[in-house]
Amino acid sequence: MARPSRTAPGSDVQMLGDKLAARAVAAARSDFNAALADRNMDSIAAVLAEAVTLVPGDDAVLIEGREAQLQAWQSIFTNMPDVTYVRAPSRIEIGEDGELAAESGRWRGAWSSEGFSIRYTGRYFAKWRFDGLRWVIEAEVFVTLKRQS
Repeated sequence: MARPSRTAPGSDVQMLGDKLAARAVAAARSDFNAALADRNMDSIAAVLAEAVTLVPGDDAVLIEGREAQLQAWQSIFTNMPDVTYVRAPSRIEIGEDGELAAESGRWRGAWSSEGFSIRYTGRYFAKWRFDGLRWVIEAEVFVTLKRQS
């Protein structure tokens, strides 16, 4: 499986507030993309807060909690072995207190089903929190804007 390109964290990303922290969030996003590509459940878990919330981009059900999200990812990887998902940040803003960050950008997903190539793309927003050791995702909201098959 081809791994998504790992450009220098923050390249072509507008960074506001503490630039060092913004680069750390960009690096964590890059690590998360790589973990998805590698199907590395431990690395996926490491970037998720315990009470993380994911709002899917379509009519799927809200996913609440790290364990629920890990189960969802495992199911996706099992049922769609060629699936790829990539989040490409365009803006990362660190809050004044240095504990919260807002990330927005574009996402894309691709897989095959019954001989068809499926492609979804859209916009996303992520809320990050510095937990004292690392930046973790507390919430992600996705909007599917385009579907191709």
